[in-house]
Amino acid sequence: MATFTRTHGNAQEVFHIDTANGSLSGALATSAPVNFTGPKLDFFKLIVQNASNANQDLQAQVGTGLAVEQVLETINSGSAGVYIYQVEDSNAGQISLAIYPTGAYTASTLQAKVRTLTAAGSGSIDCSGSDVTTGGFKLA
Repeated sequence: MATFTRTHGNAQEVFHIDTANGSLSGALATSAPVNFTGPKLDFFKLIVQNASNANQDLQAQVGTGLAVEQVLETINSGSAGVYIYQVEDSNAGQISLAIYPTGAYTASTLQAKVRTLTAAGSGSIDCSGSDVTTGGFKLA
């Protein structure tokens, strides 16, 4: 019986659509989301905080007309849109965001945009001290 050596099929990022760094093998150099069915996205972590830099609990703010919807609408009112988002199921105030097109926002421009919300939603969530950083997308 003939055999062959398998050269493909490891757990590395399989499709490098948005990068030109060649194939990977061995240990991961960085964590990187792989999106092989859609466009290249920019990833941000938003921590919704009030003017005193206290995290705002968003767990009860996901309904129609509430704070999360207003944050997303504010981001979408610019030259980009939220492609994927995830609200953290804790009192950390975290929203993970994937935004299209790339380059439409930087962490600082997105942070400035979100900070304009001083009484978001019927729960009056103050976003004026919110922080935005770049990075991966948290799925679990």
